[in-house]
Amino acid sequence: MKATRYITVMFIPDGAEARRGYRVRAWVLKAVLWALAILLVGQVFFFAFYADVLKRAALTDKLAAENEGLLRYQYKVQILENNMNEAREVVKQIAELAGIEYRLPELLDDSTLFASIDHTTGAILNREAGPDLSWPSGLPIQGFITQDFELSDSSRYHPGIDIACAEGTAVLAVAIGTVVYADYDSTYGRLLVVQHNDSVSTLYGHNDSLLVAVGDRVAVGSRIALSGNTGQSTAPHLHYEVRVHDEPINPLDIQHEKKQH
Repeated sequence: MKATRYITVMFIPDGAEARRGYRVRAWVLKAVLWALAILLVGQVFFFAFYADVLKRAALTDKLAAENEGLLRYQYKVQILENNMNEAREVVKQIAELAGIEYRLPELLDDSTLFASIDHTTGAILNREAGPDLSWPSGLPIQGFITQDFELSDSSRYHPGIDIACAEGTAVLAVAIGTVVYADYDSTYGRLLVVQHNDSVSTLYGHNDSLLVAVGDRVAVGSRIALSGNTGQSTAPHLHYEVRVHDEPINPLDIQHEKKQH
């Protein structure tokens, strides 16, 4: 049987007696249907692609804004570094004019300059997995380090680290323990010492006020003091020490030291 070459398309309006019919070739109707199908699929792919383009454009804008912020931050840090270097030169010249031998401490590198930037608790308290909460972990306050740990050079001897911060910043306990000293010291001002176990203790100096007393038990992350500028101090900061068997160790190497003891 010979295949039908024509197809009749009838239009019958509602409530109307008149009917309209169109006789078209079969291949023309098939071509129209294929064209409509291709157009529909093309639209689906187009909108999917367009949505992906919009998403990528938004991400690009976000990255560009973040990059611009980092560049501004880098510029400010560079200005601060230049100002610090100029100030060091001025202090050096004044010391020479006054006949005073004064050795300025070396500037810290970027890896140890920033102590923490934790905006939720004010301190880094990330600790290794395990139940030993009596071993100090992280740093007790938000700020940046202005003086590093130094034992080998007698002229720069410093058994802890100094963390610059705004006066009144909360000082947090870095491990569970018992307060064994909470009083005024001629060097460290309002001083707090916490004994964490038989061998380990931590020291917090130059506080504005102490929030705990001798005999109090402290938990990890609990507020124990407010930072200040008491004792022999020229600006608000926290002097922080970690001692093992009453010997000072570098707080920044605390996890390494933990494995050695």
